[in-house]
Parts: sequence; C-alpha cells; structure tokens
Amino acid sequence: MIEDGGRTGGKRTGSRGTAFYIEALLLAAVFTVVILTLTRVFAWSGQRGRDAALLTGAVHLAENGAEAVAASRSLEEVRELLEEDGNGQMLAQADGQGAADAGFPTLRMHYDDDLNPAPEGTVWMDIQWIPASGQDGASPEEGLVKSVITVSRAGAQEPVYRLETEVFTGLDLSRDGF
Repeated sequence: MIEDGGRTGGKRTGSRGTAFYIEALLLAAVFTVVILTLTRVFAWSGQRGRDAALLTGAVHLAENGAEAVAASRSLEEVRELLEEDGNGQMLAQADGQGAADAGFPTLRMHYDDDLNPAPEGTVWMDIQWIPASGQDGASPEEGLVKSVITVSRAGAQEPVYRLETEVFTGLDLSRDGF
C-alpha cells in the first residue's frame, strides 16, 4: 500500500526542481559560450574577407601600374595614363622602401577605400622609376628601367602588395621594318 495516498512528492520534489534549474543554467551558459564563439568567428571571417578584397584590388592596381609602365617612356607618361580627377602626385624620392631605392622619382596615385581614384584617398600606389644603370643621370627615355610598384594603406607600416617589373624603353618599333 502507498502511504501518501498515491501522491509523489515529499523531499524528492525539491531536489528534482533544483536539478532542473541547475541543468537549465548550465544549458544557458553553454549556449552563451557557443553564441560568443560563433560571433567571434564570423567577425574574424568578415575581417579576413575585407583584407582579401583589399589584396585583390591592390593586385589589380599594381597590374594596371605595370601595364602603364610598359606603355611609357617616362614617369610623366605613366602619370598621364593613370591619373584621374587629380589623384596623381610626383614625389621627389622614395619614402622608405630602402636605401637602394632612395633618390629615384616616385609617382603616387591616391585611391579611396573602394579603390576609385580620389585626390586624398586612403589607399595609394607608389610607382618608382629606376634606370638600370642605377644612376640619377641616366637617360630615362632609353634603356632598361626597373619599376617598383607598391600599394599601401594609409597608416599601415607594411604594404598591401609590392610588384617589381622591368621594361626596356627607347625601342622604336616603327622603324627598320617592325
């Protein structure tokens, strides 16, 4: 026979309620940790995606710069090919690429965050024009010219992308049957 008239309860009811609340609290804590972890992962992947987009854009800018260098006989011609809305600026010399590259003319092209030409943009492409002789007095219109193209973001110490290319200038293809 059942002593309490068929009712369950007594001391066990309180411990079952306490166990339920403890399990609910643990489940809420685990759920919170999972949500915070996923939030961090999504934020990290979003930043990586923005970095990848900037790198892709920087590669395209450098490619365009290299094509302009290949089509030009001087840094002024490169500027004429690339400049839009006054986003180009001639610098007297390189600003920190190293002692070996210092002293050569540099063209700086400014772009906004979407990599559209902008006179005061936060992303820039520096194109350095280095005659092969390594002398400042070498004729910039004839001979082998090395160009160092660097795409950087304002305030960053490391460039986003750097490309080195060389082109022979001064070959006139319109003469001698070419």
